[in-house]
Amino acid sequence: MSGNTTPPPPESMLLTGRLGMQLVRQTAGSWWVFMLRGVAAIIFGLLVFLFPGLGLMFILAFLGAWMLFDGMGSIYQAVKGGHPTGERSRTWLWIDGIISLVAAAVILLAPGVSAIGLLIVTAAWFLLSGGARLMLAFRLSSVLLGLLGAVNILIGAWMLLRPGPGLLAVIWMVALEAIIMGAIMISLGWRLKHIHQNPHQDAGQTRI
Repeated sequence: MSGNTTPPPPESMLLTGRLGMQLVRQTAGSWWVFMLRGVAAIIFGLLVFLFPGLGLMFILAFLGAWMLFDGMGSIYQAVKGGHPTGERSRTWLWIDGIISLVAAAVILLAPGVSAIGLLIVTAAWFLLSGGARLMLAFRLSSVLLGLLGAVNILIGAWMLLRPGPGLLAVIWMVALEAIIMGAIMISLGWRLKHIHQNPHQDAGQTRI
């Protein structure tokens, strides 16, 4: 008799799956931080589009404030996650947060930096934070977080490869990315909230 039964997955795959679920459920406790970061990003993007006459310095100051808030959110989540199995995920959260804080410090504390220098700082923030978020997405098996990292990297690469449109155009592009990033953050926070409120759901429903 021919056997049609599928062999059970290796123990290593089962262990990885269980670890991923633990990390997602651990991260779900700070779902509201993702939502706050998403709201802050959308507010920044809308301010730039709705009030283009605010002035470049004000827009840059708000960009720095957004980076600062985003970095503090990542570091809060890194500190909050104390489960030993999530140590690598916490490391990527720390990296994400520190990158955002350094970029914010450059923009807020060095107002005399040239336009091209500001462009490089902002592009580097997108590229490095996007890479950290992709690694975290891999750890959590999160499609939404992976999409967020991919968008960050695409915007950062575009800014470095096509610096010609000028600083104001770059800021508008950053504002558009902020709205997209904010929407993804809110979606991720909403999904994590559902997981946090239903801790005993099965593995398929724990995916983010």
